[in-house]
Amino acid sequence: MQITVFYSPDPDKCMDLQVEATDTVKSVKQKIIAVYSPPDWANTALLAARGSTEYLENKKRLAQCRVQPGSVFKFSYARNLTTEEKMEMNTQGIQTEEFPVPPQMSISTLPPRPLPF
Repeated sequence: MQITVFYSPDPDKCMDLQVEATDTVKSVKQKIIAVYSPPDWANTALLAARGSTEYLENKKRLAQCRVQPGSVFKFSYARNLTTEEKMEMNTQGIQTEEFPVPPQMSISTLPPRPLPF
């Protein structure tokens, strides 16, 4: 199926991508990144239906996201700020905007449980 992705601050820049319902959101992002390289400051990429702020999770397949032929998306680069970066910007009078980033994976800092024998 074919989808359209707007990938630039220029509202006229878009690309048509050939995808499958079994493709993951991450694989779609990788196709876009191959054409539209990230700026140095970016450390994450976001993909949402155009006009929505609900970002799609990397691990989900397009079928799970209800993507249909002809669907239109907005791709953008972003930066997940560290707490220190947010504090520094706030002390300079710069408001930091929060946006929900889909969960990539969870990392536990707890020690592994011993296996019962």
